[in-house]
This record gives sequence, structure tokens and C-alpha cells, in this order.
Amino acid sequence: METLVHEFYMVGNNILAQLRMISPYWITGLVVGSLVSVYLSGRIAAKVVELSAERLWVICLASFLGMASPLCMFGTVPLIAALGQKGVPQHILASFMVSSVLLNPNLWLVSFVLGLEIALTRLLLAFLCGTLAGIVVLYGFRGRVLFSFGRFENRKKKKAFLPDLLKAFRITAPYLLFGVILTALGERYIPPEWIAGMFGTRRGLGVLFATTLSVPLYICGAGTIPLIRAWLFAGMGTGDAMAFMLAGPATKLNNLSAVKMILGTKHFLFYLAFVVGFAILAGWGIGFVM
Repeated sequence: METLVHEFYMVGNNILAQLRMISPYWITGLVVGSLVSVYLSGRIAAKVVELSAERLWVICLASFLGMASPLCMFGTVPLIAALGQKGVPQHILASFMVSSVLLNPNLWLVSFVLGLEIALTRLLLAFLCGTLAGIVVLYGFRGRVLFSFGRFENRKKKKAFLPDLLKAFRITAPYLLFGVILTALGERYIPPEWIAGMFGTRRGLGVLFATTLSVPLYICGAGTIPLIRAWLFAGMGTGDAMAFMLAGPATKLNNLSAVKMILGTKHFLFYLAFVVGFAILAGWGIGFVM
């Protein structure tokens, strides 16, 4: 009994320590994300509507605006449908969609828990992936219909800051707590040498392991941050972490079902192969650089 109480005490202390560490970043991300959602999302959409030129800087801007969009994928997909119905070109929509899947203001701010270098690298890679997606669609799908918006209606819904913030809190809090508990249990009962053996000593295979693990484990972006942080301390490479953080959002079940709503099966499979392939190559590249 004494041993059981001691274990509960140690795990509980770990959970509280993790929450104290990550909460300021998480709360800041929620506030910034809601501010952008309520006061800037209309301007972001309006700016995307203005983009039409087949120029690299236009695709880059669309990728940046996608990352700035604070909406979840079930909010982003109707927005993309509305933009498509207004005549926004497919390569702009693709760039916006892919970068929006990979990153948003809330998730980026929480990523600073992992350090400035990783947060900035994650931002850069999400931007590059969105930009490359736009280029691929521009030159590889010219004259072909990539998106289908038949089931969507363009509806505008006015949002208020506090309800939006509370909604974001309700959605992310359970996943964050789950991630913290899972991390605390892992740090207590999984030997660090296991993580080091899986990632640290296998530079090339570590990226593949991380990409594979992201499929079942990436439920919520904020909830995976403490898990990745623990793995990094245990020997996970930066490239492995990047592969996990890129492939995870792309293969998250909710995101997949949302994206499939506007892509046919063949194009959906192409999207999936593209983002996962980018995650693996980016992980390998970052692993050799960092």
C-alpha cells in the first residue's frame, strides 16, 4: 500500500510539474488563436480571395495565411469551399489548406515549450510544405479539377471572443491533460534507454518510427507536446520530432475525414502521400543538419 501511494505521489508530482511548465504557452496560444479567429479570420479570407497570380510569392503568401488561420480542419474546410466558390485558384487553395493542416497560431505558440529552435523550424517546415503543395498543384494539376465543393453552402457566422476562447479551452483541455498524464506515466515507467535505442542510435530509422507513431498517438497538437518533450530529453533526434509533428496533423483522423470531404479518393490519397513523404524527407534533412 505504501508503495502504491508513493507511486501515485511521484506520478502526480510529475503531472503538476508538466502542467506548470506548459500551461502559460497553452493559455497564451488559446488567447492569441481566439483573437485571430474573431477579429482577423475575415481579413485572412479576404486576402486569400485577392490571390490569383501564378507567382511564387503569391503561393508563399497563401501558405503563410494558412498557418495564420486559427480554425480547426472542420472550420477550415468550409472556408476553403467558400473561397473556391468565389473563384480562388486551386493552387492557392492547396497551399492554404496544407499549411493550415500542419500549423496554427495556438499550436505554434505551444511549440515553444520544446525550445525556440524547434518552434521556428516547425514554422519553416509547415510554410515550405504548404508552398510546395501549391507549386505541385499549379504545375502538376493544371487543367484538372482537384477540389469538389458541391455539398457546401457559403454561410457567415459571427463569432465573439469569449465564447470562442471557451470553446477552444473545452476542446483542447482534455487532450492536453491526457498527453500530460501519458507523459508522466512514460517518464516514470519507460526506461530512457528504450527511447534512445528507438530514436537516438538509429538516425534514419528514427524518422520512420516517429512518422509511424504519429498515426495512433497524434490526437491533439497541444497534447503531444509534453510527450515529444520527454522523448527529446530521452534521446529523440530533432529530425524525428519534426517528422512526428508534420505527419501527425496530416494523418489525424479528424483532419483526414475533413480533407476527404473536398477531395476525391485519388486526390485524397495523393495529398496523404505528399504530406507524409514531405514529413519523412524533412525529418531526414533536419536530422543531418541539427
